[in-house]
Amino acid sequence: MYLEGFQFHQRARNLSTSTMRVAKEVLTPFLQRHDPVTATKNQIRMYLAELQARCKPATVWTAWRHLRAFYKWLEAEGDIQVNPMTDIPKPVVPPTEVAVLTAEQVRLLLSTCKGSSTVDRRDRALLAVMLDSGIRLSEVAGLTIDDIGQDNSLRIYGKGRKWRTVALGDNAALALHRWLRLRGADPGPLWTGRRGPLGTTGIRRVVVKRGKSVGLELHPHMLRHTFVDLWLRNGGNAIDLARLCGWTSIRMAELYARQRADERALSAHANIRPLDGLL
Repeated sequence: MYLEGFQFHQRARNLSTSTMRVAKEVLTPFLQRHDPVTATKNQIRMYLAELQARCKPATVWTAWRHLRAFYKWLEAEGDIQVNPMTDIPKPVVPPTEVAVLTAEQVRLLLSTCKGSSTVDRRDRALLAVMLDSGIRLSEVAGLTIDDIGQDNSLRIYGKGRKWRTVALGDNAALALHRWLRLRGADPGPLWTGRRGPLGTTGIRRVVVKRGKSVGLELHPHMLRHTFVDLWLRNGGNAIDLARLCGWTSIRMAELYARQRADERALSAHANIRPLDGLL
């Protein structure tokens, strides 16, 4: 009963189906064991401790975040007078290195679909768009023919059910137009195959398969990570990056910026060489 009410509240806030699904997955096992109105602070701590013993730190943080939102809602609804999540600290998530593709690996990946067949043109366009724009898997899967702008731009329907516009460079735009000549201008999903439109599962399979063909363990989000790294490596700023990636603040951009920062700094020094410019 409480979970259904909370999810109704989430829908009213226009939260994504993905956020609601994760909230349900996190809250269901807790609510199966505890009445949320009478659950104690210690019981919540025990639940999080059990998760910590068998899950990754990021999973524990996700559980804490959804429990905090759930109890904040219960408090606002008047179902509880004292919020047991108060003073339960946010779990620490140790920094992890985000895997990105090197320039050579990007060239190698794109070389797997340099042919002129329908599948090769589609896959090259798909990979090029993801690498050049950094859009999420769900966003690239949701693209339709009507989302392509005349100025090499794409209209993206992203997280939070918000629209934004991203741009494509010449190489990605050329790959996309080569695919469109074979796909045709019929309305509907941008990415299609022999069995119909490619959803997130189909696109993930394309990315994994193309990666395996050149010895790369690749997943779609790695292409987004690579876009962010290339953006920062080439002098792009965090504010523009947040806008292009669909983040509501620059906090995520700053988190990504910390990844591989030393490597980018050394590369920048190799290009700038302050003393060499004087002598």
